Amino acid sequence: MISFSFSPRLRITFQVTLAALEAQSVPLDGALSSGKPTVIEFYADWCKVCNEMAPLTYEVESGYKDKVNFVMLNIENSKWENEIREFGVPGIPEFVFLNGQGDAEAIAWGRLPREVLEGDVKALAEQKELPYARVKKGE
Repeated sequence: MISFSFSPRLRITFQVTLAALEAQSVPLDGALSSGKPTVIEFYADWCKVCNEMAPLTYEVESGYKDKVNFVMLNIENSKWENEIREFGVPGIPEFVFLNGQGDAEAIAWGRLPREVLEGDVKALAEQKELPYARVKKGE
């Protein structure tokens, strides 16, 4: 849950959901053709960790949405079978960090600490080497 306070008497609280993240995500084909770095999150609605990470994902995405595309792919949708196979999704959530040319710079999965998710997104936005990676380009 995220809370915003604009004055002592006005407090707005809302629950960040996977559905909300998916609704605001960039379509995969548009993200890959934009020339901007992209973060793809593989998830499922039933995934407890995916749901728990949604607020953190939202916060990081909000801070970098002008420099990085964010794409949500539900593994239960057969439309994404090729992408699931391509990235060898071992578990969810899985985050794939792509450079502006669409090449994987890093892959991370599971319950990520803020420093890992934000560190890789920040580096991607700044076109620097990603500090946390399972797979790096050229390996």
